[in-house]
Amino acid sequence: PDGVASIGARAFMYCHALTTITMPTVASIGEGAFRYCTALTTITIPVGVASIGARAFYGCTALEAITLPVGVTSIGESAFHGCTALTTITLPVGVARIGESAFWGCTALESITIPVGVVSIGAYAFYDCTTLESITIPDTVASIGARAFRGCTALESITIPDTVTTI
Repeated sequence: PDGVASIGARAFMYCHALTTITMPTVASIGEGAFRYCTALTTITIPVGVASIGARAFYGCTALEAITLPVGVTSIGESAFHGCTALTTITLPVGVARIGESAFWGCTALESITIPVGVVSIGAYAFYDCTTLESITIPDTVASIGARAFRGCTALESITIPDTVTTI
């Protein structure tokens, strides 16, 4: 409803039968807000959301695709960890940081384009994304955390720009 400023921490955690979410314009999605919503296949995140909290969609094993709107600047730690059906995610220009373990275990994710503006990719960010074949990293990235791509057994190519000073 109108007037909701944010989706609070663990607001819908363990709602196993929840399949679809259409949310009002909010500024943030809190920590673990939809954690373990194992039937969730579709979510529409509205323009106006600035941050995706830590573990917001952790363990949403049926979630197949997600588009983050322009305005999202931060993807929290383990935000999409274990979303094993996630094949597509679109990150908007304006995201500055991809949190630690953000996409860990997204075993169906085949490719991702990191948008211009991202300055850091957290440790374990794409750990065990076993079908990830390609990744594009822009010149704005300065740091890539430890084991960010560990276990990406299908990864065929990656270009690390000269701007990266820490891996």
